[in-house]
Amino acid sequence: MLTGFLITTVLLCLIGGSMFVRLREVPLPACMATSPVRLSIIIPARNEEANLSVLLPSLTRAEARPHEIIVVDDQSTDGTASFASAAGATIISGSTLPEGWYGKPWACQQGADAATGDWLLFLDADTELPPGGLTRLLGLPTHGDAVYSICPWHRIERPYETLSAFFNTIMVLGINAFTWRGTAAADVGLFGQAMLLSRASYDAVGGHHPVRRQVLENFHLARHFAAAGIACRSYLGRGTITMRMFPGGIRDLLAGWSKGFVSGADNTPRSAMVLISMWLSGLIMACIGLTLLPLASAWQVLTIIGIYLFGAAQCAYVFFRVGKFGWLTSLFFVVPLAFYQIVFFRALRLKKAKKTVTWKGRDVA
Repeated sequence: MLTGFLITTVLLCLIGGSMFVRLREVPLPACMATSPVRLSIIIPARNEEANLSVLLPSLTRAEARPHEIIVVDDQSTDGTASFASAAGATIISGSTLPEGWYGKPWACQQGADAATGDWLLFLDADTELPPGGLTRLLGLPTHGDAVYSICPWHRIERPYETLSAFFNTIMVLGINAFTWRGTAAADVGLFGQAMLLSRASYDAVGGHHPVRRQVLENFHLARHFAAAGIACRSYLGRGTITMRMFPGGIRDLLAGWSKGFVSGADNTPRSAMVLISMWLSGLIMACIGLTLLPLASAWQVLTIIGIYLFGAAQCAYVFFRVGKFGWLTSLFFVVPLAFYQIVFFRALRLKKAKKTVTWKGRDVA
């Protein structure tokens, strides 16, 4: 019985691991374009003074300069507008949230309406571009008129932030862009933190209007682009764009991931969800295997430990690509995995009870 358990664990880890066999990052441009695109950077911001103090300087000191930087002040109560204006950004004072809209899609739509560039780059306020990052982004349009999305590399500054490891990983895998099929996979999604596209592509789907009441508008936008025949290409952001998530503490981390993770699961392609579930099940079984060590023979003890270390190696391979997660996070992956399960089922319970999560002073279904 134990042998069958171990064989099943290995198979689940191997098959589920096919979700991340083609992780790819934004390619280095062959050379700077002689006629760079007119890029409008649009940043929706609600009480983001602290984050903008990191993001805006990284944009203004970039070696490649955008055409314009637009900050949409979504009725902030802090110094978001004054700081952004002092940093040289164009400020759009967000109007009252219309009926039927969520905050971020409405802010993005207002920013796009004001933009004058040929290409639009939507950036979350908690991101940052390292040196050379904007040059890499500006090289993407040379690959064709597609929608490009980038998952920022997660900067970790405090120990509790390592609990995001599996959330970051599942967010990446749920896009379904890094399997052995690569961009040829069905239902390839988009990351919501950084999205680059031409004005023509944006207008072709009606902007953010079709996703005006979606928590994870990026999933739904991907479907609209696909229906319009516009390719979606997604990358990991190491070396191009970074983010720090939930610096306010573990409560912010809990609320932030609860906000949209069940909706993300609902919108993940079924084939991707099956493989993700298989991988997570294999990791859980690898942890359970450690509790069976007292009942195992000598060779089974070695096998159980080897399987657990194989799971840890898989975690390390992905964790290092999605964020600044150290070896200890991978070796003791049981801790962030348990946290992931707790938060996921908590969010599922809230959804079934039709309760809301409060985020930035607004209730989100």
